[in-house]
Amino acid sequence: MGRSYIGRQPIVDAKGKVFAYDLLYTKPTTETVEHATAILINNLQSSFGIDPILGKRLGFIRVDRDVIVHGLIDLLPKDRIVFALLETSIVDELLQKSLAQYTAQEYRFALNDLPLTPENIEKFSPIFSYMSYIKVDTTYSESLIGESYQRIHKLGIPLIGAKIESHDMHAACVVQGFSYFEGFFISKPKVLENPSFSLDPMEVMRLWNMLQADEAIDVLVEAFEKNHMVSLKLIRFINSAIFSLRNPVSSIRHVLTLMGREPLARWVMLLMYSEAQNSDRNTIPLLLMVVERTELMTQLLALTTPAPSKKQLSTAYFVGMLSLIHLLFQIPHRELLHRLNVAPEIERALFEGDGFYGELLTMVRAIEMFDVEAIDQFLEKHAITYERFEPIIAQAREKVNQFDEAMG
Repeated sequence: MGRSYIGRQPIVDAKGKVFAYDLLYTKPTTETVEHATAILINNLQSSFGIDPILGKRLGFIRVDRDVIVHGLIDLLPKDRIVFALLETSIVDELLQKSLAQYTAQEYRFALNDLPLTPENIEKFSPIFSYMSYIKVDTTYSESLIGESYQRIHKLGIPLIGAKIESHDMHAACVVQGFSYFEGFFISKPKVLENPSFSLDPMEVMRLWNMLQADEAIDVLVEAFEKNHMVSLKLIRFINSAIFSLRNPVSSIRHVLTLMGREPLARWVMLLMYSEAQNSDRNTIPLLLMVVERTELMTQLLALTTPAPSKKQLSTAYFVGMLSLIHLLFQIPHRELLHRLNVAPEIERALFEGDGFYGELLTMVRAIEMFDVEAIDQFLEKHAITYERFEPIIAQAREKVNQFDEAMG
């Protein structure tokens, strides 16, 4: 079809901070890895651009032997990209020579999703010295404490645990000295056992409900001002570079007047996420995921609905945000939504994928999981061209990059 999606999955460090993005891209069965990589390189240089995709982070790109020996990696900046050699690649003298030349020029390489087996250790031993990272496939490795692991660990090369699908596996990789982690567990963080918020999250929920219930402005101002920590954090949050306000705000009344109730309610909800990430760095990918979901929900609405109303945009935004809010508290998702007095249509969208907003959320999840078939079906159903769809992905990722930058 001529379409070339680029997905990305975060790679985080031991503190949960995003270290790099693993770039995923389509490769039709009729194409070689070399051809698919060439398409990706072209898209990074032209259609997408490296900065909108990666922000300030590194990018890991899968390559095979032919991509390296044929010199295709020259086309990308060596300070932004790590070239991850596929485990199916042939290791020969020409590959070793090419790796030696490139590493001398400060290009960086990794072994991609390597199962830790004696056979793989033997196969790749001639090129270990050229690797900056080794991505270990945790689903197929014989043991994280066996002989193969000991041999790879002694090399002193930073290890990335790949395809980690549970917090138990993540914990095992931490104990064994892995430096970085990638996998589904990041997108589904466990509920915080002892959230150490510097403000009461239930009180924030109460303020959010008051904003939604159209309480009089004097009542709202009094409620905020009785919660000094909330007011201080909210004003600081609103004044941050993230929101690009023309003039700084100095009071809750000023915030309400300047922004209005619905936008302020959104920032109050984001404040809960932000406070959670301050107490547990492992929720940083969650916060970035919330930003991307809300952006994609509103952008997809605009693509499928001519001139959407403010109410429709607000509903799309909140469906995206509330789809992850339960991960911050020791409260079941439905119970938390009931405390927030969420409308039935939002609850059905979240749990049953029901209605139009449920369809949008399902599409957003397909984008996150890089489900190309589901993406194409959605675009075909709504008669959306790839040329119209592509920019919203770039815009959403740029928004995430801005938040990531602001968070340090």
